[in-house]
Amino acid sequence: MGGPASPSLKMRPPTKAWSPAASPTALDPSIEGCLLGRPEAVSDLFRTHRAMVERLIGRLVGPSPDFEDLVQSTFVEVIRNLPRFRGEAKVSTWICGIAVHVAHHHLRAGKVRRHVPLEVVAGDDQQRAGGALVDPQPSAENDIDGRRVSRKLHTLLDKIAPKKRIALMLYVMEDRSVEEVAALMSATQTATRSRMYFARRELRKLISSDAELRDWSSALLNRSAGGRA
Repeated sequence: MGGPASPSLKMRPPTKAWSPAASPTALDPSIEGCLLGRPEAVSDLFRTHRAMVERLIGRLVGPSPDFEDLVQSTFVEVIRNLPRFRGEAKVSTWICGIAVHVAHHHLRAGKVRRHVPLEVVAGDDQQRAGGALVDPQPSAENDIDGRRVSRKLHTLLDKIAPKKRIALMLYVMEDRSVEEVAALMSATQTATRSRMYFARRELRKLISSDAELRDWSSALLNRSAGGRA
Protein backbone atom coordinates (compact mmCIF):
# COMPACT_ATOMS: atom_id res chain seq x y z
CA MET A 1 0.00 0.00 0.00
CA GLY A 2 1.52 3.27 -1.01
CA GLY A 3 1.85 6.18 1.37
CA PRO A 4 -0.69 8.99 1.41
CA ALA A 5 -0.30 11.71 -1.14
CA SER A 6 0.91 15.12 -0.17
CA PRO A 7 -2.03 17.06 1.29
CA SER A 8 -3.64 19.76 -0.76
CA LEU A 9 -2.75 22.79 1.34
CA LYS A 10 -3.88 26.20 0.27
CA MET A 11 -1.41 28.92 1.08
CA ARG A 12 -2.79 31.81 3.07
CA PRO A 13 -0.97 35.12 2.69
CA PRO A 14 0.76 36.34 5.86
CA THR A 15 -1.17 38.92 7.83
CA LYS A 16 1.88 41.17 7.66
CA ALA A 17 4.28 41.76 4.83
CA TRP A 18 7.00 39.13 5.09
CA SER A 19 10.55 39.83 4.04
CA PRO A 20 13.05 36.92 3.76
CA ALA A 21 15.85 39.17 4.93
CA ALA A 22 13.89 40.19 8.02
CA SER A 23 13.39 36.72 9.47
CA PRO A 24 15.65 33.89 10.71
CA THR A 25 13.51 31.50 8.65
CA ALA A 26 15.49 32.76 5.66
CA LEU A 27 18.14 30.30 6.79
CA ASP A 28 15.81 27.42 5.86
CA PRO A 29 14.97 27.45 2.14
CA SER A 30 11.96 25.15 2.57
CA ILE A 31 10.36 27.47 5.14
CA GLU A 32 11.09 30.51 3.02
CA GLY A 33 9.57 28.79 -0.02
CA CYS A 34 6.39 27.96 1.90
CA LEU A 35 6.07 31.55 3.07
CA LEU A 36 6.47 32.71 -0.51
CA GLY A 37 3.69 30.36 -1.59
CA ARG A 38 5.75 27.88 -3.61
CA PRO A 39 3.83 24.57 -3.94
CA GLU A 40 7.00 22.51 -4.27
CA ALA A 41 8.22 23.86 -0.94
CA VAL A 42 4.96 22.83 0.74
CA SER A 43 5.31 19.33 -0.73
CA ASP A 44 8.92 19.11 0.46
CA LEU A 45 7.93 20.19 3.96
CA PHE A 46 5.22 17.52 4.04
CA ARG A 47 7.49 14.75 2.77
CA THR A 48 10.26 15.65 5.20
CA HIS A 49 8.11 15.67 8.33
CA ARG A 50 5.20 13.37 7.43
CA ALA A 51 6.55 10.22 9.12
CA MET A 52 7.28 12.09 12.34
CA VAL A 53 3.79 13.61 12.46
CA GLU A 54 2.14 10.27 11.64
CA ARG A 55 4.02 8.52 14.42
CA LEU A 56 3.20 11.23 16.94
CA ILE A 57 -0.49 11.49 16.06
CA GLY A 58 -0.78 7.70 16.09
CA ARG A 59 0.71 7.42 19.55
CA LEU A 60 -1.30 10.27 21.06
CA VAL A 61 -4.67 9.46 19.51
CA GLY A 62 -4.37 5.76 18.74
CA PRO A 63 -6.18 3.66 16.11
CA SER A 64 -8.82 5.86 14.54
CA PRO A 65 -10.44 6.41 11.13
CA ASP A 66 -9.74 10.10 11.77
CA PHE A 67 -5.99 9.46 11.62
CA GLU A 68 -5.31 10.83 8.11
CA ASP A 69 -7.53 13.85 8.72
CA LEU A 70 -5.56 14.68 11.87
CA VAL A 71 -2.26 14.39 10.03
CA GLN A 72 -3.48 16.69 7.28
CA SER A 73 -4.95 19.12 9.83
CA THR A 74 -1.53 19.32 11.44
CA PHE A 75 0.11 20.38 8.19
CA VAL A 76 -2.70 22.85 7.45
CA GLU A 77 -1.97 24.46 10.83
CA VAL A 78 1.76 24.38 10.12
CA ILE A 79 1.32 26.31 6.88
CA ARG A 80 -1.16 28.69 8.46
CA ASN A 81 1.20 29.53 11.32
CA LEU A 82 4.49 29.66 9.42
CA PRO A 83 4.56 33.49 9.39
CA ARG A 84 4.81 33.32 13.20
CA PHE A 85 7.77 30.94 13.20
CA ARG A 86 10.91 32.80 14.24
CA GLY A 87 13.43 29.98 14.47
CA GLU A 88 13.70 29.84 18.28
CA ALA A 89 13.29 26.03 18.03
CA LYS A 90 14.03 23.44 15.40
CA VAL A 91 11.40 23.23 12.66
CA SER A 92 10.69 19.60 13.60
CA THR A 93 10.15 20.53 17.26
CA TRP A 94 7.83 23.37 16.28
CA ILE A 95 5.82 21.04 14.04
CA CYS A 96 5.60 18.49 16.86
CA GLY A 97 4.10 21.17 19.07
CA ILE A 98 1.40 21.82 16.49
CA ALA A 99 0.71 18.06 16.17
CA VAL A 100 0.31 17.88 19.95
CA HIS A 101 -2.15 20.79 19.82
CA VAL A 102 -4.17 19.09 17.06
CA ALA A 103 -4.25 15.79 18.96
CA HIS A 104 -5.29 17.53 22.17
CA HIS A 105 -8.09 19.41 20.44
CA HIS A 106 -9.36 16.15 18.92
CA LEU A 107 -9.26 14.25 22.23
CA ARG A 108 -10.82 17.12 24.16
CA ALA A 109 -13.76 17.18 21.74
CA GLY A 110 -14.66 13.74 23.09
CA LYS A 111 -15.59 12.27 19.72
CA VAL A 112 -12.83 9.71 19.39
CA ARG A 113 -13.78 6.84 17.11
CA ARG A 114 -12.09 3.51 17.60
CA HIS A 115 -13.43 1.55 14.61
CA VAL A 116 -10.58 1.22 12.13
CA PRO A 117 -11.06 -0.31 8.66
CA LEU A 118 -8.85 -3.32 7.99
CA GLU A 119 -6.97 -1.54 5.24
CA VAL A 120 -5.90 1.15 7.71
CA VAL A 121 -4.31 -1.24 10.19
CA ALA A 122 -2.71 -3.52 7.60
CA GLY A 123 0.96 -3.53 6.67
CA ASP A 124 3.08 -0.44 7.25
CA ASP A 125 0.02 1.70 7.95
CA GLN A 126 -0.67 -0.13 11.21
CA GLN A 127 2.45 1.45 12.67
CA ARG A 128 0.93 4.89 12.10
CA ALA A 129 -2.76 4.25 12.74
CA GLY A 130 -2.05 1.95 15.69
CA GLY A 131 0.42 4.30 17.28
CA ALA A 132 3.27 1.75 17.29
CA LEU A 133 2.73 1.28 21.02
CA VAL A 134 4.18 -2.22 20.82
CA ASP A 135 7.63 -2.80 19.41
CA PRO A 136 7.52 -4.38 15.91
CA GLN A 137 8.08 -8.14 15.92
CA PRO A 138 9.14 -10.35 13.02
CA SER A 139 6.22 -12.79 13.27
CA ALA A 140 2.75 -12.09 11.92
CA GLU A 141 1.20 -13.51 15.09
CA ASN A 142 3.10 -11.09 17.32
CA ASP A 143 2.20 -8.25 14.97
CA ILE A 144 -1.51 -9.02 15.32
CA ASP A 145 -1.16 -9.36 19.09
CA GLY A 146 0.61 -6.01 19.22
CA ARG A 147 -2.19 -4.28 17.35
CA ARG A 148 -4.79 -5.83 19.63
CA VAL A 149 -2.95 -4.66 22.74
CA SER A 150 -2.57 -1.19 21.23
CA ARG A 151 -6.30 -0.89 20.54
CA LYS A 152 -7.20 -2.13 24.04
CA LEU A 153 -4.78 0.26 25.68
CA HIS A 154 -6.00 3.28 23.75
CA THR A 155 -9.59 2.43 24.70
CA LEU A 156 -8.54 2.74 28.33
CA LEU A 157 -6.51 5.87 27.65
CA ASP A 158 -9.71 7.46 26.34
CA LYS A 159 -10.88 7.51 29.96
CA ILE A 160 -7.96 9.69 31.07
CA ALA A 161 -8.10 13.48 30.69
CA PRO A 162 -6.40 14.52 27.42
CA LYS A 163 -3.66 16.68 28.98
CA LYS A 164 -2.63 13.94 31.40
CA ARG A 165 -2.80 11.30 28.68
CA ILE A 166 -0.72 13.31 26.21
CA ALA A 167 1.91 14.17 28.81
CA LEU A 168 2.32 10.49 29.70
CA MET A 169 2.45 9.32 26.07
CA LEU A 170 5.04 11.95 25.13
CA TYR A 171 7.18 10.90 28.08
CA VAL A 172 6.74 7.13 27.78
CA MET A 173 6.30 6.46 24.06
CA GLU A 174 8.17 9.42 22.56
CA ASP A 175 10.95 9.22 25.15
CA ARG A 176 10.79 12.97 25.75
CA SER A 177 12.19 14.60 28.85
CA VAL A 178 9.90 16.43 31.27
CA GLU A 179 11.33 19.69 29.95
CA GLU A 180 10.52 18.73 26.36
CA VAL A 181 7.00 17.55 27.24
CA ALA A 182 6.32 20.78 29.10
CA ALA A 183 7.53 22.86 26.15
CA LEU A 184 5.43 20.92 23.63
CA MET A 185 2.34 21.35 25.81
CA SER A 186 3.06 24.99 26.76
CA ALA A 187 2.97 23.99 30.43
CA THR A 188 5.22 24.29 33.45
CA GLN A 189 7.43 21.35 34.41
CA THR A 190 5.60 21.13 37.75
CA ALA A 191 2.24 20.77 36.00
CA THR A 192 3.73 18.27 33.57
CA ARG A 193 5.13 16.06 36.33
CA SER A 194 1.77 16.16 38.10
CA ARG A 195 -0.09 15.18 34.92
CA MET A 196 2.24 12.26 34.26
CA TYR A 197 2.00 11.04 37.85
CA PHE A 198 -1.79 11.01 37.88
CA ALA A 199 -2.03 9.59 34.36
CA ARG A 200 0.28 6.71 35.28
CA ARG A 201 -1.70 6.02 38.45
CA GLU A 202 -5.05 6.12 36.63
CA LEU A 203 -3.80 3.90 33.82
CA ARG A 204 -2.48 1.28 36.22
CA LYS A 205 -5.84 1.23 37.97
CA LEU A 206 -7.73 0.89 34.68
CA ILE A 207 -5.64 -2.05 33.47
CA SER A 208 -5.52 -3.91 36.79
CA SER A 209 -8.22 -6.35 35.66
CA ASP A 210 -6.63 -7.13 32.29
CA ALA A 211 -3.70 -9.55 32.61
CA GLU A 212 -2.40 -8.96 29.09
CA LEU A 213 -2.32 -5.19 29.45
CA ARG A 214 -1.13 -5.40 33.05
CA ASP A 215 2.00 -7.35 32.16
CA TRP A 216 2.83 -5.19 29.15
CA SER A 217 2.19 -1.81 30.73
CA SER A 218 3.89 -2.71 34.00
CA ALA A 219 7.17 -3.35 32.21
CA LEU A 220 6.83 -0.18 30.13
CA LEU A 221 5.71 2.20 32.89
CA ASN A 222 8.22 0.88 35.41
CA ARG A 223 11.02 1.27 32.87
CA SER A 224 9.93 4.83 32.11
CA ALA A 225 9.60 5.84 35.75
CA GLY A 226 13.30 6.37 36.33
CA GLY A 227 16.23 7.93 34.63
CA ARG A 228 14.80 10.84 32.65
CA ALA A 229 14.49 14.31 34.10
